[in-house]
Amino acid sequence: MKSVIILKSESESTEEYVEQLKKHKLNPVFVPTLGFAFRQLDVLKERLNDSEKYSGLILTSPRSVDAIREALGNAPIPEGWKKLHNYSVGEATHHLAMMNLNQLYTKGKETGTSGTLADYILENFEGDKKKPFLYPCGNMRTDTLLAKLLAVGFTFEPLTVYETVCHPDLDENLKNAMNTENVEYLAFFSPSGVDCTYEWFTKNNLSMEKKKLVAIGPSTRRAIQNKGLDVYKVAEKPTVECLIKVLIDPNACRPKYEPKDEE
Repeated sequence: MKSVIILKSESESTEEYVEQLKKHKLNPVFVPTLGFAFRQLDVLKERLNDSEKYSGLILTSPRSVDAIREALGNAPIPEGWKKLHNYSVGEATHHLAMMNLNQLYTKGKETGTSGTLADYILENFEGDKKKPFLYPCGNMRTDTLLAKLLAVGFTFEPLTVYETVCHPDLDENLKNAMNTENVEYLAFFSPSGVDCTYEWFTKNNLSMEKKKLVAIGPSTRRAIQNKGLDVYKVAEKPTVECLIKVLIDPNACRPKYEPKDEE
């Protein structure tokens, strides 16, 4: 059985990855690459208590949902947000918002990158552009979404609410993972994950070129290529179906909303 090292942050979708990949004769080995530290939660709480000021929320990662929950001290998100135009990148972020933010519904879950979410909003938004979106984000965010929407009159209040760092146990976890039998694929879920993993390989005088490198999304693809490495395949969305599609089954991932490259 071939092994695939999955380099992503820990999430509630881990069991689904194990079940689905093993059905397709693949052995998943999980290595959390990133850790997170929250910041400016007092400012975030203040803004969350003033929903009338905004068009809605833009949530581009599960960590942004976690930051909102932390800022509110696990209290329900103010009801005013449920009447607004709220958007998320990917199903994981959407489901976390539903579970952890008092059933806050977000649109755009079928998109897989911030760039495709921007395209979705451009095609579907029917609100008032004069009010800004509240955009809680990380320190490593890309500005693709902002650039696309600002160009046509949308406004934003971006707020950095978490910082991304390499996982404290990355060294030990990667060492153990690379000792797994028949490791053929390395699947990267973020540009930051690429950076942390590449640093570990370099420090240990190991080459990533002997493995098939799979990127989730165009930003991660570019991060791999910027290291001078070849990308084996690119999955359009951060789901197990799309990962299976690029590894072995072309019919596993059929997007409802066709993403466009962020370039």
